[in-house]
Amino acid sequence: MEKKHVAVIGATGQVGTPLTHGLLSLGHEVIVITRQTQFNEKLTAFEKQGAKICVCTDLHDVEALAKLLSGVDILVASVPGAKPVIKQSEPVWLEAAIKAGVKRFVPTEFGVHTQALVMGAGEVFDNKKRFHDLLFRSGIGWTLFYNGGIFDYFLPNLRFFHKITTFGDLALPIYTHDIEDIGYLAALAVTDERTLNQCVQLDHNALSQNDMLALLQQYWPDYPFEYEHFSSDYITAMEQQAGDGITAKKGAETDKERWGINYVIYVLGKLAAFNEQTLRTTELYPEYECKRPEQALSDAKFVFEE
Repeated sequence: MEKKHVAVIGATGQVGTPLTHGLLSLGHEVIVITRQTQFNEKLTAFEKQGAKICVCTDLHDVEALAKLLSGVDILVASVPGAKPVIKQSEPVWLEAAIKAGVKRFVPTEFGVHTQALVMGAGEVFDNKKRFHDLLFRSGIGWTLFYNGGIFDYFLPNLRFFHKITTFGDLALPIYTHDIEDIGYLAALAVTDERTLNQCVQLDHNALSQNDMLALLQQYWPDYPFEYEHFSSDYITAMEQQAGDGITAKKGAETDKERWGINYVIYVLGKLAAFNEQTLRTTELYPEYECKRPEQALSDAKFVFEE
């Protein structure tokens, strides 16, 4: 694989950290763009691996960003897909990338396959689709990477809920992966010439919630788990009625955004999608072995650590 010059915004985030480590381990030249004027542990580790750390205190300054992006092949926005990021920040980053001559822009996705949804599926996805229209019209190359779920959020554990919590249709296949695998496969995909102007779907693991619950019982038969289920009808109602408060135990999404995401995943069954414009990581990287859900659900630290 040809080595690329890659800039990452959001390198210290949940997906950004393993993605950036992956890029560096693959030998790419990496620029980490950060607003932080003082190095933290992650930035120091990136620098030791060979990354160049560039401080940009105003990530809405097109000229300053364009200067940092001079000579860069690919810009990756590995940041949470909050409304201000998608509507205000990403258009600025796209403008700066075009001004600097960047060849490929990778927007914040790393979750549900937005391109497979129609407008009206939810506020988060509608905002992303509007930005995608801007991206496609710009003429710059692009890659949309969809990892589906992350183990921490989608496998039964007590980290994000007080009980073992399930949602909607328990028989739907859930594509979910370990964060380290997501980061490394994203690093492979966003620098791969085959994925230019394509969607990429991570598809190594697929289990229904019924399968996950059965594994949990198999590995911890004597533990008195408490269970809670939110039905498809309840999710559908909340998707319409929830407000802009943030009441979840973990995460920064508003209640309306969160229930909208749950509706798309657990009612519509659209966490992953496989259309003509989507490449599968199992076909792109058939020799890569992902951590299996069984490994996580048999790990006491994963299941019980809150």
